[in-house]
Amino acid sequence: MFELSSETRVSELQAESPAMMAALISTGIFHDGDNQDVSIAELCWDFGLNPLILLNALARARAAEAPSNIDVSELDGLTLTQVVENIESSHHVYLRETMPEIGELIDRVVDAHGASDDRLTEVQALFEKMSADLENHMLHEEEALFPMVRDMEADGAIKPTRCGDAVGGPIACMENDHKLVQEELGHLCELTDDYAVPENACMTYRKMLEQLGRFGQNTVVHIHKEDKVLFPGALKAQAALRAGG
Repeated sequence: MFELSSETRVSELQAESPAMMAALISTGIFHDGDNQDVSIAELCWDFGLNPLILLNALARARAAEAPSNIDVSELDGLTLTQVVENIESSHHVYLRETMPEIGELIDRVVDAHGASDDRLTEVQALFEKMSADLENHMLHEEEALFPMVRDMEADGAIKPTRCGDAVGGPIACMENDHKLVQEELGHLCELTDDYAVPENACMTYRKMLEQLGRFGQNTVVHIHKEDKVLFPGALKAQAALRAGG
């Protein structure tokens, strides 16, 4: 597995991840055509920048980048309504059952180990925010976008919701939510060293990291299904509906 460190060279970033490369170029300390054989440490010190700052930014970019091997073949051949039902049963139900459990585990770990690791209190605050963000996201989908999708397929029309009578409005909001959650997931990976278990970690600590890892994986797939299948499908269905009308 690719390991990001201060000794990582720009050429490795280029080969490993377009998202990390784009994040590097966005800083302005590296440009297309510059020497790619330079390491992160060498590049940063040349510009008077602490390598840890850049490494954190690159780690967030990598975590936010959707893996190319996500398998959503289970959605092949499904109607949009069935895609919605899959998302609700595989992700909304999971999140509502699991987020409170993970929150309790984090609280217990912070009580036991927070005094010796400041990052745990950051994990606690971040997960609380993520839980609230995801709950709002799910409610918005269930109250607006999902009913619109069902209406299109069942009735050939969209009944107006609080977001209007077009799927583009809620989809734009959902896409912004996805970007925020991806950034939060990147920060969570950074704070937990990609959910790595410390030496001599207690069972509660291990369970917390295991559950956080599953939570992250489930959320990445959740976002991928919506970005790559549901959203474009809903926009296409609405365009066809209007063209036919």
